[in-house]
Amino acid sequence: VKEYNNIKIFEHTFAIDLITKDGVCHGAIAFHETKGTMLIWAKQTILATGGCGQIYRETTNPEVATGDGLAMAYRAGAALQDMEFVQFHPTTLYIAGAVRFLISETVRGEGGILRNKKGERFMPYYHPQAELAPRDVVSQSILKEMQKTDHTHVYLDVRHIPKERLYNRFPKINEICASFGIDIAKDLIPVRPSAHYMIGGIKVNRFFKTTIKQLYACGEVACTGMHGANRLGSNSLLEGLVTGHGAGTHACLSIKKTKRDVSPYNIQ
Repeated sequence: VKEYNNIKIFEHTFAIDLITKDGVCHGAIAFHETKGTMLIWAKQTILATGGCGQIYRETTNPEVATGDGLAMAYRAGAALQDMEFVQFHPTTLYIAGAVRFLISETVRGEGGILRNKKGERFMPYYHPQAELAPRDVVSQSILKEMQKTDHTHVYLDVRHIPKERLYNRFPKINEICASFGIDIAKDLIPVRPSAHYMIGGIKVNRFFKTTIKQLYACGEVACTGMHGANRLGSNSLLEGLVTGHGAGTHACLSIKKTKRDVSPYNIQ
């Protein structure tokens, strides 16, 4: 970014609301920790604020994923779509006081087995693919098993997999678990579902334009329709790259087509 003198970055800045008039977006209101409240006027505005996992008690999302972009768009009158489609990841590390670290699906792909508090394997009773069933099925099955056994979590068992293979294949998971005194080659890993990815969001078209003129949305805050109702793994970063590039490119082309100046006087 230092290569481009026309780009300004405001760190530690909180976006409060969009500036709109008659269904047209003209920028945003933000608060900076030293500059105070700022009105940022823009010919085109792009929302890339991520998901809303923090509205749930159990989530893999960072602390900043509080759905602010969705709320800003809603208050401005933008259409939201498929808001009921919130994907839960089936297996996140469940230890009191610990961050809900993701225990990747590849662990189950390597042969990991889900067991209840009695040590019983339960997934074959819920789906013929057992631990390899779709994310929503595994999450719902774990929840049902937790309710049946009156327990806060279940366990992922990889003790039957050779130790060297486990340590080499999952070094980060091994490191995180070890920090809590869990040896994945010897101990059961406590897991439970957590809110993971917002599939619904701000409705956009194929150019990632919202229903508010001069307002775009990209990444997790947008409902692109790319995932259906149940996202497959490993494509969230790709979605961010594709939609971010598309929104940025189209916004730039739109700016080149207009001679309108960025000024508050133009919206009075």
